[in-house]
Amino acid sequence: MIAEFSKENNPNVRVVNGSYTLSNLKTLLSVADKEGFGVVACNIRSRFILNAVLEAAWQVKSPVILEIAESEAKYCNMFPARLSDLAHERIGVMIEKYGYSVPVCLHHDHVQKDVDGCVERAITAGFSSVELDLSKLPVEENAEKCKEVVAKLHPLGISLEVEDGEIGNADALADPNVEQTIDQYYSKVEDCKYLCEEVKPDALAFFVGNGHGNYLKKPIIGYDRIKEICDVVRPMGVYGVMHGGSGLLPENFNQCVASGARKFNYATSISDIWFKYFPEDLLARMDAKGEEMKRPRRKVLDLFEEEWDKLDFAEAEKAMTEHVAMMMEKAFLSSGKSELYN
Repeated sequence: MIAEFSKENNPNVRVVNGSYTLSNLKTLLSVADKEGFGVVACNIRSRFILNAVLEAAWQVKSPVILEIAESEAKYCNMFPARLSDLAHERIGVMIEKYGYSVPVCLHHDHVQKDVDGCVERAITAGFSSVELDLSKLPVEENAEKCKEVVAKLHPLGISLEVEDGEIGNADALADPNVEQTIDQYYSKVEDCKYLCEEVKPDALAFFVGNGHGNYLKKPIIGYDRIKEICDVVRPMGVYGVMHGGSGLLPENFNQCVASGARKFNYATSISDIWFKYFPEDLLARMDAKGEEMKRPRRKVLDLFEEEWDKLDFAEAEKAMTEHVAMMMEKAFLSSGKSELYN
C-alpha cells in the first residue's frame, strides 16, 4: 500500500500557503478512473510552459501532472530541484490569484539510465511521483528492478509508474507492413498483468500504437487492447497511461478515456506552440546548431537559454494556456473535475 503523500510520511514534502501539498498518481488517477476522465501530464521544458499549464488547470479547474523526463532534464535545464522550486512557487501564485486550489502531481518521467540518482533527486526535490521505464528489458527483469524502487517510494507516499512495451516500438517503426501487423507489437495483456502483480505500481504505461513526438503517419491506436489491459490491472489499483499524445485528435483521446486510460503524456504540441513565438533569427540559429549536433530543436534549448529566457513570451503563454485548457475540456474531459478532490 502506498502511504499518504504528507509531511508526516515524507520530510521532503513541501507545504504551500500553509496547507497545500502535491498529490501522487494514486490520488489523481483513482478519482479519474471512478469518474471516467483523463489527467494530462505536460512536460515542463521551460518556466513559460509551466506558467501556461498551471494557468490552464486553474482556469478550467482541472487536475494536472507536471513532469520532466530524465533524458530532457539537461537540455531543458530543468532538473528536479529547479522544477520543484518553480512549480511550488507558481502554485502559490495561482492559489493567491484564484482563491482556490487544484490537484497537481510532480512526476519524474522516463527514468531509464541513472535509476538510483534520478530517484534520489526526485525524492529530495519533493516530487510526488516517478516513472521507471525499463521497457526494453525482459518483463521479468523489468519487474525485479521496479520492485526495488517501489519499496523505496511507497513508504514516502511517492507513486510509481512502470512501463511495458517500448513506446514508439522500434521494430514496429521499421516494419514496412506495420499498418497490417501493428497489433503484433502491442503490449501483451499477460505481460502487463505479470508486471503489475509483481511490482504493485500505481500506473502502467503501454505500447498500443502510440509514439513520442509528432506522428509521421496516421497512428493506429489499439483501443481494444487499452481496454483489455486496463480491465486486468484496474483491480490491482493500477491505472493505464498513454504516452505520445501529440498529434492525436480530441476524439482519439475521448476513445482512449472510454477504453480506460487515465494519464496522458502531452509535450510536443505545447512546445511547438511556444516555438512559434521565438524570433526567426534565434530559431534559425538554434536549428543550425541542432543540425550540426544532429539533434532536434528542443535538444539545444540549454545552449540558448541565456538568450530566450529574457524574451517576453506573454502571448506565447496565452496561446499555450488556451490550447491546454481546450484539451483538458474536450480531449481529457477533466475540466471542472478538481472539485471532486478534497
